[in-house]
Amino acid sequence: MAAKVKIKRGDVLAERLKEHLEAYPEGAAEWMEAHTQILANSDFSVSGLLRIDDQFVYLKLYRFKSFAQKIKLGLGMAQPLRNFNAAGKLSQSGVPVPQPLACLKVGQGVLAMTEGLSGGNLADLWLGQPSEALSIEERAMCATGETLATLHAAGYFYGDCRWGNLFWNGQSTYLTRLENTRKSPRGSKLQAQDLAQFTANAEWLGIGPPLFELFLDGYLQGVTGDRREVVERMMPAMYRLRAQHLSGYGQRLV
Repeated sequence: MAAKVKIKRGDVLAERLKEHLEAYPEGAAEWMEAHTQILANSDFSVSGLLRIDDQFVYLKLYRFKSFAQKIKLGLGMAQPLRNFNAAGKLSQSGVPVPQPLACLKVGQGVLAMTEGLSGGNLADLWLGQPSEALSIEERAMCATGETLATLHAAGYFYGDCRWGNLFWNGQSTYLTRLENTRKSPRGSKLQAQDLAQFTANAEWLGIGPPLFELFLDGYLQGVTGDRREVVERMMPAMYRLRAQHLSGYGQRLV
């Protein structure tokens, strides 16, 4: 007998997803394998893409791995619920994030649904499309700086600013991993850590100074302080990151 599906967050699309799941007693993971374009499947989660009611959506099943995770869900503290709440607050502040659509409790865990995006993360786009037009790379760098500036000006830090967690859809750069995103004072060490992580990853990927300066220009348009102040704040974190990977980085950008 299939486990009961319970809506924890969401409205119309949550109801539609609930109907699909309840009609498939094998389980949520099995339903996803049969009906979605699977992107990843591990012991911890399953993710995939689906079109539901003419809307393109991203689904991620967070599998229960401990009894404590079930308790957190009952208390409203489960990570998928926190991500849903954070995405709503960030979106209200103008930060580009995939719109949260639903969270459902299923027998195997929690199934989260967000707005589907076309495009790719910055790391894959940079490594996989070296012949992409320079104008697209320029727009992506400017947009990424603007997104991070909007986040920081709103009083948050991202917490995992590697290029693989920054999604370019051709118009904006979206923040797609919100597990570590928290409130933080403007100009804080945590916000500087975001900049340092982005910059260290840029050095490792070898993007070069011209594109990096476009990122900085986009960032400086949305925050207080000049280039020197911003760079000085992130340098302690940069030194730590470089020390961890002495042989992995290319040309210094700051």
